[in-house]
Amino acid sequence: MNPPLNLVRRNTDIGSANIVRILLTGGPCAGKTTAIADITQDLTQLGCKVLVVPEAATIMMKGGAFIVSTGFTESQGLMFQKILMKLQVALEDSFIEIGKLAGAGSNGDVVILIDRGLMDGQAYVSKAQW
Repeated sequence: MNPPLNLVRRNTDIGSANIVRILLTGGPCAGKTTAIADITQDLTQLGCKVLVVPEAATIMMKGGAFIVSTGFTESQGLMFQKILMKLQVALEDSFIEIGKLAGAGSNGDVVILIDRGLMDGQAYVSKAQW
């Protein structure tokens, strides 16, 4: 049985653009990638402009950062999570700005799908560190 897939929806009214952000979170193999593909297709057919924020950890992993992280001390691991969070915030902020451009002057909604978010990092540090 796969772990549960969680969705968090947040509206952002920015000028004339109505931007809806949907965060998908869940463990490995929970169905996030499949859900993002299905949601993107359905919303596009309904006339929405859809943007997908990639998972920051996947970007780091593909860049080799996880290979070097295996030897980190606890404090280095915590710093790594902080760096990952900064990337996640920068990605989300960038896609919101793109959403503003895409929605400016249009009547359609812009939907930003977010593959995991800041809270996902909590699973990789102690409660005291978080």
